Amino acid sequence: MEAAHGSGLVAALFAGLLAACAAPSASPVVEMPVVPSSPVIAEAPPPIELHVAVERPPVASPEPPGTALACAGPAKQGGAILCQALPGATITLDGKAVAIADSGGAAVIGLTRTQVSPAKIGLLPAATAGTTQSAVSAYTEVEVLPRKDTVSKFEMECRRIAPQSPEDKRHAEVSWVRKDKAMKAFNAPLAPVGFVKPADGPYSSAYGVTRTYVPKTKDCEGSTSVHNGQDIAIPTGTEIRAPMAGTVLLADPDLFYEGGAVFLDLGRGLVSITMHMSRIDVKDGERVAQGQVLGLSGATGRVTGPHLHWAIKYRNVLSDDRGTDIWLDPLLVLGLKPPG
Repeated sequence: MEAAHGSGLVAALFAGLLAACAAPSASPVVEMPVVPSSPVIAEAPPPIELHVAVERPPVASPEPPGTALACAGPAKQGGAILCQALPGATITLDGKAVAIADSGGAAVIGLTRTQVSPAKIGLLPAATAGTTQSAVSAYTEVEVLPRKDTVSKFEMECRRIAPQSPEDKRHAEVSWVRKDKAMKAFNAPLAPVGFVKPADGPYSSAYGVTRTYVPKTKDCEGSTSVHNGQDIAIPTGTEIRAPMAGTVLLADPDLFYEGGAVFLDLGRGLVSITMHMSRIDVKDGERVAQGQVLGLSGATGRVTGPHLHWAIKYRNVLSDDRGTDIWLDPLLVLGLKPPG
């Protein structure tokens, strides 16, 4: 019985030893910090450019200085400059206000026979017309070409050089009063600026000629003056037509120096005067169209023979002093064209 019990005990011990050898030895568990791995970044392809048309409102560029005032050039001494400006704006010449742009923006600037070059032209907005040149909002310059006028002599009767008798002196005085009164009235223009020759015939004595009038007798003294118009050599009875639409300021058949004459207000400061006419077909205050017959040529007033004396007077519409009025060369005015 003891021998059997011992054998079992030995077998049990042997089986435990085998189990212990088969089992893995227990090692302490060491926890290592977990290091996150870096993410893999794939290289992105280059972006695709898409050109899409986007509607944008146009951006207005700033208006260049002076575009509110445009003037035609070059001009010539004794001529005129035609400008385009803001309607109602005041136009200055060499710092002095001389004209107002009409409802269409047109303005005429008359030039003396001694106008310096360049003519400096400025624009005053209508609201500042009474201010000084410092308020000029636009500015331009126009070249002015010089004149080369000649000198001539004429023999004339004393009474045609100057009034001699009391009757002639009274005639000259009444004529002056009538002309002075007429030239104080101003009318709006009836048409755009554009002239036609008032009579068919060759040109003779030119504007700007210095004339010396020599008396035929010793009963008076001679005189010297500048010829302030353009003569057209035509016989008595030739039709005289309006060079441009206008309003008659004065239609008089018997002025002392001018004889039969028509003073036609063309607006913008311009007055056309046709002299030495033998017949007058229009009346004061009448509106006439360009090309309408004003009357017939003749040899009335201070003349040596039949012809038409055509004159253009320029009035500063901003001045009451008619002494500032100037005579213009009709042939230069005849060629006036708008700027551009």
